[in-house]
Amino acid sequence: MFDSFTTRGRIRNILKLLREEREILRNGPLSDLARVAMRRDKLVEGLTNGTVELAASDLTTLHQEADRNQNLLKASLSGMKAAQTLLAEQHRAATTMGTYTDSGERLEVPQNRELKDRIV
Repeated sequence: MFDSFTTRGRIRNILKLLREEREILRNGPLSDLARVAMRRDKLVEGLTNGTVELAASDLTTLHQEADRNQNLLKASLSGMKAAQTLLAEQHRAATTMGTYTDSGERLEVPQNRELKDRIV
């Protein structure tokens, strides 16, 4: 009986941490993910050490919540890669001058410019 209560409490705590992780993924700061992941991993380890049997419904719920967060993380990484690509393109455009040769071929001439971050 007590073992069941402990398992139920651990599941609730994992679900709470998964919700917290989802809020961080949605609202930031992403640096907080490491802290939440460490706490979550400790709780999951306690459930997966083989001494506790989980109900199928609990496993399904945990799996769904973890998948939801994984999809958010993938979308976040995709957005960061897109932003990185855009910034690289803007940097290239700011540091090169494009022109055409007399034969019509595109030519990019590097410019010696020091770029500075500006807050607008």
